[in-house]
Amino acid sequence: MAEYYDEKNQESFDENTNKISDALDAIRKDRKLKATKAQLVALTGLHRNTFDPKGSRSWAGIELEIIKKQRAKESKQSKVTKKQESQNLNALLDQSKLEILHWFTKYSESERDLDKLRIRSKRDHESLEWHKAEIKKEREAKNALEKRIELLESLLNDKLGENGA
Repeated sequence: MAEYYDEKNQESFDENTNKISDALDAIRKDRKLKATKAQLVALTGLHRNTFDPKGSRSWAGIELEIIKKQRAKESKQSKVTKKQESQNLNALLDQSKLEILHWFTKYSESERDLDKLRIRSKRDHESLEWHKAEIKKEREAKNALEKRIELLESLLNDKLGENGA
């Protein structure tokens, strides 16, 4: 009969151990669950005294402390990571500002160059038109002179023809 109770007690002990292990796994996985004995009691349905530091289940309290330390460490790393992320974003923002300034300066220089080229082009166009007008005047004067030369030559030929005949 004692063997029956020993076997039954062992089954109950193993079942409770599994409940505790499952509850600890749930606490590890879900940060919303607090790493406290009260949370462990709520998840397992076992009495608070089951987790007494002097009892056979003191390991559960040690596991809870390990989970608390791990969470604190992760929280600290997360803060450092967020701070580093903020610094990285600020550095990226500064680089972007410098690049915007660079391209704005290039744009402004291009605008000034374009204005200079427009002025030069306008001057060259005006010069071309003036030279065309001057060439036209010179051609007209040349044509007028050629006609006058032809007229003088014909008059000279006529005079020479009258004197020689």
